[in-house]
Amino acid sequence: MGQGAVNTETLLAEMARDCTSCGECVRPCAFLQQEGTPAAIAAQGDADNNLRKAFGCSLCGLCDAVCPELLSPSSLFLAMRQQAAAQGLVDLKTYQPWLTYEKLGSNPLFRRDLIPTGCSTVFFPGCSLPGTRPDAVRGLYHMLQQQDKTIGLVLDCCGKISHDLGLADRFDAIFSVLTSRLQTQGVTRILTACPGCSKILKNYGSSFEVTSVYEVLLEGQGSRVKGQNTTLSPAPCPLPLDPAVAIHDPCPARFDHAQQQAVRTLATAAGYTIEEIPSHGAATRCCGQGGMVEGCVPGTVKKESAVIGHQATGRPLISSCAACCETLAPTSPTAHIADLITGTTGFTNKPVSSIKRWLNRLHLKFARLT
Repeated sequence: MGQGAVNTETLLAEMARDCTSCGECVRPCAFLQQEGTPAAIAAQGDADNNLRKAFGCSLCGLCDAVCPELLSPSSLFLAMRQQAAAQGLVDLKTYQPWLTYEKLGSNPLFRRDLIPTGCSTVFFPGCSLPGTRPDAVRGLYHMLQQQDKTIGLVLDCCGKISHDLGLADRFDAIFSVLTSRLQTQGVTRILTACPGCSKILKNYGSSFEVTSVYEVLLEGQGSRVKGQNTTLSPAPCPLPLDPAVAIHDPCPARFDHAQQQAVRTLATAAGYTIEEIPSHGAATRCCGQGGMVEGCVPGTVKKESAVIGHQATGRPLISSCAACCETLAPTSPTAHIADLITGTTGFTNKPVSSIKRWLNRLHLKFARLT
């Protein structure tokens, strides 16, 4: 559990040695276009200014996906962030909006553990989905309960913001409180709705089985606990005149083919025709929110989301990440896959206001869900 110690000096030396500077990762990445190849960055070592450069990387992992040498530059850039944070080189005031959001997300005012008798599996929707789509959270939870009445609901924050900012101690504190609490209550399996939470929990929550809720709803895995074998019958929103849509795969789910495929199958079952955009699957692009790059490179969100909107060429977008949906909405009509399978709402170009998100989360905290 936790991020643990990372030998940044070793990672820098290995990247400088193994990266051939072929340019495959540079072409699609604004950060590397600005700073040079991973080898060029690594060759500058762990000087303060070089470590700070890593905060211009979204940690989206596209460089990992396209690297012909099978290297992981994103792991190096995360380690650089961690070392920079440990050495006090990061101005946290720059990232205070994100850190405050994370702190409030794990505050008892918004946190909730709904653990039925006999519960070993919980639904963990993350932060963004409850804030932007509380009715979809309720709908997903009710679907899961139809499969297994003992499935619980946990509203909390996984600490991904601190993790991605390289604040290892802060992340460890948030994550250990969450996982210890779940273990104490007998939870062994977590169903995630947020790809970011899914990645964090899979990477650091080794004592849990972590699966996306979309796979479970699709395959009826929750029902198998009770010895049943049911499958999901989606309750879709009304179809547009042209049902052709594009899928935006969130970058935390870049290598999670099962989750990607479940989203596509659910969208197809809801009556939509999928026309893939160039950047999809393992080659998907970050919507601009990744790594809080906006904090040090203002305009990143607008620039990166516009690229995806352009690739959609006017087609509505579907994603399994609520944060991506909010970012992409101004560029193209956007819906969360949970909107479609619960029938709660349709496509929109209007993001949810900040105060509305907190009111939505507060409502879920006290709502009667059973």
